[in-house]
Amino acid sequence: MAEFKSQSSNRRVQIAEFKSQSSNRRVQIAEFKSQSSNGRVQMAEFKSQSSNRRVQIAEFKWQSSNGRVQMAEFKSQSLNRRV
Repeated sequence: MAEFKSQSSNRRVQIAEFKSQSSNRRVQIAEFKSQSSNGRVQMAEFKSQSSNRRVQIAEFKWQSSNGRVQMAEFKSQSLNRRV
C-alpha cells in the first residue's frame, strides 16, 4: 500500500511518500508530471534510494471533483526483481 500526502489543496499531488511492504522499508519520492491540462492522468517516476535503482511508473487516475487518488497501477521496470 502507499501513503499519499498532498502538499497543496488543488488537484495535483506534488510529493508522495511510498512505503513498501518488504523487510526493509524503502521510502520513495515521486516526481509527478502532468500529461493533461485538467490534471486527471499523471505519470510518476519513482526513484528508490537503495543501492540498486528501481524505477517504477505509476498511472494515477483522479476523480472528477476532488483530487483524491482513485487507483494506481504500479509497473516495475527493474532488471532484478526483489520483493
